[in-house]
Amino acid sequence: MQTFRLIFIHLLVYGLLAITSIPLGWSAALLAVLLIWISVWDFLTFEIPDLAVLILTLSGVFALYGSPHSILMDGIVGGILWPLMFWIVAELYLKTRGVHGLGFGDVKLMAGIGLWCGAYGTIYVVLSAALAGLLVLSILAVVRSTSIGDIGQSKVAFGPFLCLSAWSVCLLGGSI
Repeated sequence: MQTFRLIFIHLLVYGLLAITSIPLGWSAALLAVLLIWISVWDFLTFEIPDLAVLILTLSGVFALYGSPHSILMDGIVGGILWPLMFWIVAELYLKTRGVHGLGFGDVKLMAGIGLWCGAYGTIYVVLSAALAGLLVLSILAVVRSTSIGDIGQSKVAFGPFLCLSAWSVCLLGGSI
């Protein structure tokens, strides 16, 4: 039942955001389905499904096909640069703290998001996802009457924040 509720909430939120960009093409519909799949799965299991990331990445390549050179290069750079940066952050966190703070699924997810949103658009994806994550953690700290430090030790799925931010950036940036 929780899964259906999560899917319904995702469809509602993604749909409300899509109203600003109607009409949407096949690529936008495919992107929304993939991002919702990834987001719900990550929320429930703290894992990002490899098949969904593979389809996201391949569809990002196909969406770039035939684009002007500058958009094509921006997408390719985004698909390479952002997963590399996330991998470096994950490794530095692991070496510094001794625990995983960012999963490899998030690293792989950034390849697809980088292709779809481009190197520059993904800056806004990461920024808005990080701010949304901090906001949610702050709200949890207030609701649970605990300190931010205690909440900071909680396990939080970052994929849903990245997915919703990617959807918003793609809709607002018009890169679909």
